[in-house]
Amino acid sequence: MRFDRKFLPTKTLSSVGYGLISEHVPGMRFGLMQAKVCLAALLSRYLFEPCSKTPIPLVLDNKSVFTTAKGGIWLQVKGREETTLSEF
Repeated sequence: MRFDRKFLPTKTLSSVGYGLISEHVPGMRFGLMQAKVCLAALLSRYLFEPCSKTPIPLVLDNKSVFTTAKGGIWLQVKGREETTLSEF
């Protein structure tokens, strides 16, 4: 019997699509963590409320590729009062 290389297991990930193996993509985890930290910072410093231009109940746009509200979502942004840890 003769040795043939085609039967050796390969360790390449070239046949796997991008994003299927998340542990091999450290940039994706870092980007997701950055987005979460940014969202937490915004929500801790500002208060977001719907303004008078926002339609209630919200009507979704059927012609859009993504799930979006018809006419957009208008928000009023207010700053939160500064609190210190001693107040808790």
